[in-house]
Amino acid sequence: MKGYFITGTDTGVGKTVVTACLATLFKSWGEDVGVMKPIETGVDPECSSSANSDARFLMEITCIQDPLEEVCPYRLKPSASPYQAAKIEGKELDPAKILESFRALQSKHSMMLVEGIGGLLVPITSRYNVADLALQMGLPLIIVSRLRLGTLNHTLLTINAARQHGLEVKGVILNPSDEGELDAIEQEQGKLIEEFSDTPVLGHCPFIEDVSAKGVEKNLKLLQEEFQEGQI
Repeated sequence: MKGYFITGTDTGVGKTVVTACLATLFKSWGEDVGVMKPIETGVDPECSSSANSDARFLMEITCIQDPLEEVCPYRLKPSASPYQAAKIEGKELDPAKILESFRALQSKHSMMLVEGIGGLLVPITSRYNVADLALQMGLPLIIVSRLRLGTLNHTLLTINAARQHGLEVKGVILNPSDEGELDAIEQEQGKLIEEFSDTPVLGHCPFIEDVSAKGVEKNLKLLQEEFQEGQI
């Protein structure tokens, strides 16, 4: 079974956009792509709009008909970590329920892309975090890093945490903060990450101003030029 668990060096680094780009790429290469956002916080229970729900957005990108309950088993209103949001709502998150949904989706698709929640050490329960979930899913990691000051430190910390948990790291995808040309410092970040971590940088995601299915599709040619089939 092919697939990746997409994590990030922090919240807000562009995991959803990169996951959408990868889904669009794999679809262009003939894969039947399934997507999953195991837990989403800061949303209404129905995730009614793709504009404010990562799960709905990924479902829209892939045009899948899978039930929302499988794609996103837990949907919580508070904008907080899953553990904290569940406590506020008086709920307890069950990793077994997430894994059951994952297996169901996995059986329907040739490729699975699972977007994580925040970073690897974000708690899901008092004794279970995102890294534990990725390990149980058995998927290699793709780490999304934002091209900005501090990227090197945040990326190396994430790679070290992944390895300490026994996770396979496929590589890093760098996501730009804006549309402008990369300066000399930003251009060096990929080489430095590879030098200090022995982890490949798979490429740079193009800056996508229109974060929508059409916006991602418009950048497909750029994505195909940056990421070659078989490279990821």
